[in-house]
Amino acid sequence: MKKSVPFFLSMSVFISLSFLFSFALSANESLASSDPSAPSDLSKPIKFEKPKVFDFITNVPSTLVSAWKMSFNTKPETLMVWGGVISSTIITFIWDEEILAEVKRWGRDLGLGNDDKTTTMIRKNNISLMRGPTDAGSAMYFLGDGWMHTFIGTGFLLSGLGMNDNRAIQTGSQIYHGMISSTIINQIFKRSFGRESPYRKTKYRGDWNFFPSFSTYNNDTSKHDAMPTGHLMVTSMTFTVIYENYPDYRSFVVPIAATWMTLLGLQMVNNGVHWISDYPLGMAMGYVFGKVSSKYGRIGNTNTNANANTNSKKSFLENWEILPVYISEEGERSYGLYARASFF
Repeated sequence: MKKSVPFFLSMSVFISLSFLFSFALSANESLASSDPSAPSDLSKPIKFEKPKVFDFITNVPSTLVSAWKMSFNTKPETLMVWGGVISSTIITFIWDEEILAEVKRWGRDLGLGNDDKTTTMIRKNNISLMRGPTDAGSAMYFLGDGWMHTFIGTGFLLSGLGMNDNRAIQTGSQIYHGMISSTIINQIFKRSFGRESPYRKTKYRGDWNFFPSFSTYNNDTSKHDAMPTGHLMVTSMTFTVIYENYPDYRSFVVPIAATWMTLLGLQMVNNGVHWISDYPLGMAMGYVFGKVSSKYGRIGNTNTNANANTNSKKSFLENWEILPVYISEEGERSYGLYARASFF
C-alpha cells in the first residue's frame, strides 16, 4: 500500500486534468442553457459552407487576433480559467519530481519501460520526416504527434469530399488550421521559458533558461522545449473542433477525449519528455485555438449546442459527480479526486 499511495496521487492528478478539459468543453453548453439572451431555437442543425483550399493557412492571422481577444480580457469566465491554469500549474510544479518518479515506476511495472521507442519511418536527406510507434508505450506517445492529428484531419477531409459533406470537410480544414495557428504561439512560449525536459534535467524540477537564442534552442531543443506541452495542446485543439462541429456526438467525444489525453499525458511523463506542470497551459491553449478554429465556415444557425441532448432534463454538468478522496495508511497521506459521469 505504501507504494500505491503516491501512484494513486499521480493517477488522480492526470485524470483530474483530463476531466478539467472535458468540463471546459461542456462549459459553453451549460452557460448557453442558462443565458436568457442565448438563441432559444436549438432544433436547427449547424450548417457549413465548403472551405476554400487554402483557408486553413490564410485564416491564421485572424485566428491569432481572435485567440488573443478570447484569452486576454476581463470577463469573469476568462479570469476563472486563468486562475485555474495558474493554480494547477503551481500545484503540479510542487509535485513534479514525485509524480515523475511514480509514473516512471508505473511504466516499468507495466512493462512499458521509460524510454521513447518511436523510430524514424520516413526520412529524406538524413532528415527524419516522420517518427512512428514500435510498442505500446510509443503508441501512447504517438497519440499527440502532429502526424496523428494530420491523419485525423485528413480522415475528415477525405470522407467529407467523398460524401459531399461540408461539415466533415470544414472539420478537417479546421484541424489543419488549428495545428498551424496553435503551434506558432506554442513555439513562442517554448522559446521564452526554455525549460529542460525531465530526461535532460540538470537540477531539481529542471532548469529554466529563459529566452535562449535561436541557435541555442535549435541546436539543443530538448533542453529548452518542455513548457508548455505541444502534444496535449494539439490533442485538446482537435477534440474541441470535433466537439463543436458534432454536437450530436458529444456523449462519445468527451469520454474519448478524457481517456486519450490521460494515456498521452501519462506516457509523456513516463518517457521523460514532459513534467506534469507543462500540461495546464498547453491544454488551455489547445482549447482556445479549437474554439476559434471551429467558428469558420458556419452558416445559418451558429449555436454550437444545436441537437446536443436537447430533450435531456439535465444539463451536461449535472451528469457529473466529483468527490474528494483522502487516503492515510502507514504514515503516508494522499489526496485526490473521484470523478463519475453519465454520458448517455
